[in-house]
Amino acid sequence: MTDSLDTAVAAAGLPAHWSWRVQVRPRRRTVGLDVLPDGSILIAVPPGARPADVAAVVRSRRLWLATALKRRADLSAEHPAKELVDGEGFEYLGRRYQLKLVDDLNALVKLHGGALVVRRPGTDQEGLAAIAQWYGSRGRRWLSGRAGAWAGRIGAGVPSVRIDDLGTRWGLRNRDGSVTFHWAAIQLPADLLDLVVVHELVHLLVSHHNDEFRRRLLLALPDAAELEARLAQVGRHVWLGAARGEWGHAAVAPRCGEFAVSGQHGQSARHRRATCG
Repeated sequence: MTDSLDTAVAAAGLPAHWSWRVQVRPRRRTVGLDVLPDGSILIAVPPGARPADVAAVVRSRRLWLATALKRRADLSAEHPAKELVDGEGFEYLGRRYQLKLVDDLNALVKLHGGALVVRRPGTDQEGLAAIAQWYGSRGRRWLSGRAGAWAGRIGAGVPSVRIDDLGTRWGLRNRDGSVTFHWAAIQLPADLLDLVVVHELVHLLVSHHNDEFRRRLLLALPDAAELEARLAQVGRHVWLGAARGEWGHAAVAPRCGEFAVSGQHGQSARHRRATCG
């Protein structure tokens, strides 16, 4: 089956230098396209999809794919890489804290005295991974609270909140009614995090980015358009786990459907990437 799909996509007229793969997903009902953090294209198809139909979708989305790939390349150098040295800056809820390494600390990472204090690790990679995990833990608590506060206002149930590496998304709605947020999101200012939270909560009520989705989003956040514009700019500079000196870290700013985080190449202080099928 996948051989015939691969043959059909290969004949759809994509540029030869584009990297792509076809993946059959049992729960999908339609063909979905996604540009992954490494710059490759994922073509997710439902079981039994006709090769000609898949090729037609790919052919019709060539301009969109070209735009998405160009945007990723244009923004590839904007996400910072960090070094585990005293004075390095790390953001938390939009505020910048300087790193302070200590030998004696009752936790791996904590905020103390206006600094991000980290117990000196065996390697820089271990230290950066500990910071990323701390972001995830803090983020889950903070975002769970905001999700609970916003759910009642927009008429959605209070969802279970998960944290993961979402690659190119700030957040996503899961089929079981839970929501997942990127571990790096907690670096954003609080008002931008509210946008991310509300966006996913509205998706619990409206699956697609249609007029009803927009109406509900603006009802909850009348300044959503301004917040989205700010998120597109601020999100480009969020740390996604790359270590300074590490080869290549590319990204596009996150997408919750239309707005996105970015991913990076290479090994870094990252968590498992969630599948968003």
